[in-house]
Amino acid sequence: MKLLRTAAVVGLCVLFSSVAFADSITVNNPSFETLPASGLSNGCGSGCSYSVASDPGQAIPGWTTSGFAGQFQPGTSGGFNSLPDGPTVAYVNQGGSISQTLGATVQSGDTYTLTVDVGARNGISSDPLIYLVIGGTDILATGTAPTAGDWSTYTATFTCSDTCTPGESIGILLESLGVSGDQADYDDVQMSVPEPATVSMLVLGLMGLLAFGWRRKHAGVALS
Repeated sequence: MKLLRTAAVVGLCVLFSSVAFADSITVNNPSFETLPASGLSNGCGSGCSYSVASDPGQAIPGWTTSGFAGQFQPGTSGGFNSLPDGPTVAYVNQGGSISQTLGATVQSGDTYTLTVDVGARNGISSDPLIYLVIGGTDILATGTAPTAGDWSTYTATFTCSDTCTPGESIGILLESLGVSGDQADYDDVQMSVPEPATVSMLVLGLMGLLAFGWRRKHAGVALS
């Protein structure tokens, strides 16, 4: 009996600990560290280089681009105090865009969370637009605008409720507003969804603890 009680308590601990975990959905080249076939062929100062995705051999691996966009290694002269994840980021200028359709599709009852780090280069106005794209619906990400030279995380969330159609595609769209001279810089693009059984496991754990409490009170069963 003691062994059974011990196993049950351990099992409940495992159930509760699982609540904090979430599954990630694969984003291709999420931090833009995989460089284009011909590298970053344009110079911009000390240790600074960039690509133009529309040029031959300069496409961003894993992403589709439109307009003026590419990858960027700021180095020490590119206008950032630090970078979120690795030496390379993506940039979008003057109405360009970077997009990707993920391999997963929407499932009923799940909540999908997109997080993207947004940077503001020193001396250049930042005009980011970030969308979580579900089927044909764009969900705008929100966040606190970064200060000059720094980064801030923007978040968009979607829950597949009764009005949602399971099986719809999941995509990411990173844009700039299109103001001349402005730029949007992006890094560390992540998508997550809670484990499907999280809520039910939490309920089972609570029921188990209540049952132990009842037995201890009415049958004199000790937990140790």
